[in-house]
Amino acid sequence: MAFREHRMRTAEIMGRVNYVGRAETELWMVLSDWHITPLSLSPYKDVHRVEAAEGSFCLKEIDRRSNRALALEGVLAHLEAKGFTKTARAHGTKDGRLISQAVGGRNFILTDWLVGRKPSFRTSDDDIAAAAVTLAEFHQASKGYTPPPGGKLRNRLNKWPIRFSSRLRQLVDLREQLEHKPLLDNFDRIFVEYYPWIRERAEDGCCILAASEYDSLVKAAREARSFCHGDVAERNFVVTLQDGCCLIDLDLVRRDIRIADIYKLLRDVLKKRSWKFPSAKLVLDSYSSVVPLGVEELTVLYAMLAYPHKIIHLILRYYVKRGGKSSSWPARKFITKLQSLGEQQPVVDQFLQDFRDEYGIGK
Repeated sequence: MAFREHRMRTAEIMGRVNYVGRAETELWMVLSDWHITPLSLSPYKDVHRVEAAEGSFCLKEIDRRSNRALALEGVLAHLEAKGFTKTARAHGTKDGRLISQAVGGRNFILTDWLVGRKPSFRTSDDDIAAAAVTLAEFHQASKGYTPPPGGKLRNRLNKWPIRFSSRLRQLVDLREQLEHKPLLDNFDRIFVEYYPWIRERAEDGCCILAASEYDSLVKAAREARSFCHGDVAERNFVVTLQDGCCLIDLDLVRRDIRIADIYKLLRDVLKKRSWKFPSAKLVLDSYSSVVPLGVEELTVLYAMLAYPHKIIHLILRYYVKRGGKSSSWPARKFITKLQSLGEQQPVVDQFLQDFRDEYGIGK
């Protein structure tokens, strides 16, 4: 009976939209779960824009795992209950859910299509400040969240120290292996050139984090039952006329200390602002205008900024993942990126010194 109903539903949808491919047919079927009258469906980056008689919507596929999908459904409902409006509003299905599951097990959410502009972290101080304020308000609204039965958030609480130390060990091992390599390639040579600086930064981050109040921050986050966005960057903000700077794409939400989100926002801003300390201070001052940041959190933030995540990730990707043929990047792209990151040494060192001086890190 269920199979017959499924075939009838498919035929009805395909008749309405003429001929479409199997993947698009599935999307039209999913859309029938909401109280809208869809007129057109078009891909946009990793989502689909839906034009309907009721307005414009965003159809997005989320994690296939049911526990993650349930947790996200709970997050969206929690934020709405807390009055956090600076995000794309999720719409309930005909069954009263915020998530629709396709026949093949894929999970989808339908949100408003936010009309606005992308912020410019490179040119606008106002956009940076607004993004930091929105992030602080998001963190405040996240408190007190308990997933629905069967739901489970990603969890990075208490995992940063392990991540720091394990990647540092891998870095050291890779450098030692080059001692036995008879002929170094261009990537090897750049790695060897910048290795002392990369290792020094990694050890600095590890030492500061180990001596910090990180464990206390983890405990406080657990007690607050808060969550983090997980992917804070310029691409995940939209500036609208109604709500100002909005934070979108919540499907990587996780348990973590809020400094992890602030670090990602800072990293994106600093990349676009050539590691200028005033830009970092703008972020931190704007965030603190909503929720003050203590010296304990700023110390952990320094550790995250000092630790060369991007460089080490690139190095591991070249030697480990590329060795397994899992990367489509040509060798030239790896070489160019590593050279570019290494050449940032003077500005990064100056930034870290300015950060230590401003906030009394290590004193």
